Amino acid sequence: MGGLAASPLGALIGVLMGAFGGGGSLLAVPLLVYVVGQDVREAQATSLVIVIVASIIALAAYARGDQVRRRAGATFGLAAGLSALAGSALSQGLNPDVLLLAFTPLMLAGAYAMVSDSARRPSQFQPWRLGIKRASVIRVVGYGLLVGWVIGLFGVGGGFVIVPVLVLGLRFSITEAIATSLLVIVIGSSFALVERIASGDVDWAIAIPLSVAAGFGAIAGRSLAGRVDSEGLRRAFAGLIVVAAAYTAIRSGAALAG
Repeated sequence: MGGLAASPLGALIGVLMGAFGGGGSLLAVPLLVYVVGQDVREAQATSLVIVIVASIIALAAYARGDQVRRRAGATFGLAAGLSALAGSALSQGLNPDVLLLAFTPLMLAGAYAMVSDSARRPSQFQPWRLGIKRASVIRVVGYGLLVGWVIGLFGVGGGFVIVPVLVLGLRFSITEAIATSLLVIVIGSSFALVERIASGDVDWAIAIPLSVAAGFGAIAGRSLAGRVDSEGLRRAFAGLIVVAAAYTAIRSGAALAG
């Protein structure tokens, strides 16, 4: 499938990024492999390009509303970026079908996080408002290193992990978590993408048109987030992830068994 024909997939990913601050990459890699026909390494690299572009555009919209925790997001993102380099290097030596099969539990965890009661009812405790405390920095860096490894290893933006971590671990409000996760994704994914570009994994003929479509999708997703029932969106998105995870597990498991 060519880049223009696959553009609707990019738009879908962008909508998810704009509405939820992540999650688009959960679908991007399986869709790029099974629908577009890319190999796993190409799909991971293309996913990073799409996610970065969509995140930048969605981030600009959230920043205008002063919803981005810049210091926390930058610290988290830099830690994630350094860890992403290690994860990306590690992925080169692994069987692609093993990577896809290992990716499915993360997809299911992301689906659960989208409908979790804890994620819907965050504490109102708001760290990082008045300054950066040492204990907070250590926690943020620790979470960043863990998330970055996931970003690099699986070639995903990591928003499905970042948002629950910011809400449950650092007690951000859900809106601030979504907005700040986009900053983390841009920084962390950029580190991982550098390694993928150096390895020649990016198929720009696919990545560019899908990224343009994702940018427009991110604008629509940001608008959608403020107009549509968020509970219904979360449940629909979680269901879509579960279906994609099941399909990915069946295809990759069959390939390994065969």
